[in-house]
Amino acid sequence: MGSKTAEKPRSSMGRRKLLRFVVVGCLVTTFTIFLWPQVEAPRVTTQTVSNVTLTSDVDCEPDFEALHRLDVQKLAQYVRREVVAVQSPTNVLPLSQRLHVPLFPQKSQDDQNHLSEKPLHDDCLIPQPVSVQVPPPPKRADASHIDFGVATTLERLNDSLDAFSHWASHNNAHIFALIEPDKRAHEVVLKANRLGINLSVEESSEEYQRRYFSLVPHLAKNMRPETRWSCVMDDDTFFLSMPELLKGLGEYDDTKPMYVGGLSESIPQVGVFGLMGFGGAGVFLTRPLIQELSRPEIFEDCQRMDVTGDRRISLCIYQYTSVRLTIDHRLHQLDMMGDVSGFFEAERPPPLSVHHWKSWFHADMAKASLVSNVCGDSCLLRQWHFGDGWILTNGFSVVKYSTEKKPGDRSMELTWDSHNGAVFESYLHELGPLRLKDEGKISYLHEDAISDGDRVRQWYVHRDPEKGDQILEVIWRTG
Repeated sequence: MGSKTAEKPRSSMGRRKLLRFVVVGCLVTTFTIFLWPQVEAPRVTTQTVSNVTLTSDVDCEPDFEALHRLDVQKLAQYVRREVVAVQSPTNVLPLSQRLHVPLFPQKSQDDQNHLSEKPLHDDCLIPQPVSVQVPPPPKRADASHIDFGVATTLERLNDSLDAFSHWASHNNAHIFALIEPDKRAHEVVLKANRLGINLSVEESSEEYQRRYFSLVPHLAKNMRPETRWSCVMDDDTFFLSMPELLKGLGEYDDTKPMYVGGLSESIPQVGVFGLMGFGGAGVFLTRPLIQELSRPEIFEDCQRMDVTGDRRISLCIYQYTSVRLTIDHRLHQLDMMGDVSGFFEAERPPPLSVHHWKSWFHADMAKASLVSNVCGDSCLLRQWHFGDGWILTNGFSVVKYSTEKKPGDRSMELTWDSHNGAVFESYLHELGPLRLKDEGKISYLHEDAISDGDRVRQWYVHRDPEKGDQILEVIWRTG
């Protein structure tokens, strides 16, 4: 009895201590909730200016004219980066150069977690330009010994002139076009003249495949004394550098009958069309060979073949001459669809030719090549690795891989869609080594470029309709 009576006061004291603890805890919690400084996640707000929705992350004045050209509806970032092209004293430069400076602005922070300085000027320009080394430009090319032939329509020919002007203007190359009858042909010739392109147009009512093969005698008939090569191509064949093309053709003996071309990158395509020079890559025939094929008894027999134009050329050569295809792996048909970024972003020498850039995939080569006005043909598709992990492939993209590439990695990322049942191994003969697609890669694709006085302005775009597009404008000038 006595022991039980003595325990009651201690139990009562414990309850009072617990009550005081609960009260103090409630007061502390209340103070924390209502009086402690709040740290809120930054809210992204929007405003609409000139029919473009700007998020609150855009704290500078973007180029609205460019945004309208790019059809940007919502903008989350606009950054301008000035790049100064400094000529190297030597032609020997790595294809891919590494820089210590970042590409994008770095937001430094002070102890209060606030930006210590505004990373961009009011016009979105990063204050400090970055200098890069580029090879000295080659001497102006003299392509007077090469004739190019194309079978097309007037509209497609007109649309192709801007791209042709990159490689065929002011260098004595001559383009011969066979088109369907059209009264406006003289207008296209006048446009070509303004661009410095030697263009001759002849109208033909033949159907396309016959007209394509008719380029062979047409080129033979129009050869000049200095002509050593004739090239049959498509209207979307694009040569990245005439000096490099001349250097490449210089490796062959043009005094002998020669048939030089590129295979398809896809084995199934080779299986369908055969071992031939694919027309989109450019088919090069020496003067002795094209004269042989143009003999009436050979040409007329070959014209009756029931196959496509470039295949007809190959079968005619194989049937009536002892000449066989010399494969030049720098001439590219590009039988690829969809995302071809892996091809253009590979750390390899640029191709001599590309094709299908207006149909199977979209990469405006005419706009991409504008940058050569500042830094020369060898600057196109040249790469720079920046200190923040971003890689600029000049005229094509700005990317950051999910896993950093090792220096000197020559493998090509297989990004494109397969065609005609092609698999990984189907592309190794032309494009290996390959690696699988990086699904975590972040890309800004080159979508526009203009010449602005002595500068060239490029726009690289990362599309995101939900959060807003992100724009990097690169402004090139000489040092």
